[in-house]
Amino acid sequence: MAERLGNRALVLGGSLAGLLAARAVAPHFDEVIIVDRAAFGDDAAPRMSAPQTYHLHVLLKGGEQAMEALAPGFLARLEAAGSVPLDPGHDFFSASELGVAKPFETPMRVHGQSRWLLEHCLRQQVCEGTANLTLRSGVTVRGLVMDAAGTAVEGVRLETTAGTEETLSGDLVVDASGRGEGAIRWLKALGFPEPPVETVKVSFGYASTVVRLAEDPARSWKAVVVGNLPRDGARGGVLMPIEGGRHICSLGGRAGDYPPDDEAGFLEFAKALPNPALYEALASATFEAPISKLIYPANRLRNYAAMAERPRGFVPVGDALCSFNPTYGQGMSSAALQAKALSEALAGAGDLQARLEAYLTEAADVVRLPWRQANYNDFLYPTTEGDRAMFTPEEMTYRTQVQMAALRDDQVREWSAAVQHLLMPFERLLEPDVRARVAEALAA
Repeated sequence: MAERLGNRALVLGGSLAGLLAARAVAPHFDEVIIVDRAAFGDDAAPRMSAPQTYHLHVLLKGGEQAMEALAPGFLARLEAAGSVPLDPGHDFFSASELGVAKPFETPMRVHGQSRWLLEHCLRQQVCEGTANLTLRSGVTVRGLVMDAAGTAVEGVRLETTAGTEETLSGDLVVDASGRGEGAIRWLKALGFPEPPVETVKVSFGYASTVVRLAEDPARSWKAVVVGNLPRDGARGGVLMPIEGGRHICSLGGRAGDYPPDDEAGFLEFAKALPNPALYEALASATFEAPISKLIYPANRLRNYAAMAERPRGFVPVGDALCSFNPTYGQGMSSAALQAKALSEALAGAGDLQARLEAYLTEAADVVRLPWRQANYNDFLYPTTEGDRAMFTPEEMTYRTQVQMAALRDDQVREWSAAVQHLLMPFERLLEPDVRARVAEALAA
């Protein structure tokens, strides 16, 4: 039996991070309320409060496992709804200026589906398995409510779609509202300092659409990844299967070289990629959705654990804590691992605040791996702006050596993939047996 820590927990935001956070806190509170300005539909459909919904999303294995641990049965529901299991070694056609990657054997499976199907299945699983959870939509959070001493959060101020205001009380407030930094504004309004923020400007822009590919009996792949090697003017594209026999395609570029949102321009952008496979598939496909664009300006890590003073009873999760370049598919998985860390911390020892402090410490550690992975990849591009000193020249060189060795050695590839999928810390790659294997592969 989980220890009770309070009457009510409030979760701000009903997207993936909010749903998982609700599962994490539910065993310890009499009531959990998720609040969101957008409605929660009965069917799988994009939600207007999450503009990234329309784009391709890849769920890394570490995040997938965390979601299944928090909401058992989620993966079975997702597959039953039409998610496509994929073998990343054989089902992906991958190409760059270096040529086409050779297929390889791997026991790993990833899933292809739309973001809206994934969230719909997770929401169903969470709601069915969480009796004390209420979803409330049509409200916008306008600020935090503090106790008389001004040291602890006691709830939030809400504005309804009708323009009325109300206060909703809670013993715990979890900010899962995304990367819009609303919480930082709320805290500043109450006189709290901002958390230290690390920023790496990536200026990445991408456009996505849903297509139905023409029949091609000779097609041997299920997904396509084509991109330039890191340089000025580098472009990339991914085509992945989703439910209903369709594919979702995302094209991306940097520093102003962004894909257009008209069909002709979208195709021309794809045509400029270093291998024709993706363009040829699109050229004969039927576009079944408008092309959606999104500009992602910067990776941001908000270090709440390092704040000299912060309110009691308040924690962030998901993009509200750390947001990443979507190219690497880390956002959802990082959010899931943070929610898992919150679940574990709340099951620990001490009063509620002591457990929240433990969560903030663990969450900072959880996000460091994807944070450094994303920034290593982004710093390979000359247009990226940020503190490049976070990596020594030796580490940058070794990371590149691991990637090269992974092309030649199956064991190195498995280790590298485990780090990429947030299953293993990067430090494992620094151990002597791995270094020796990398050196042998490069010398072969």
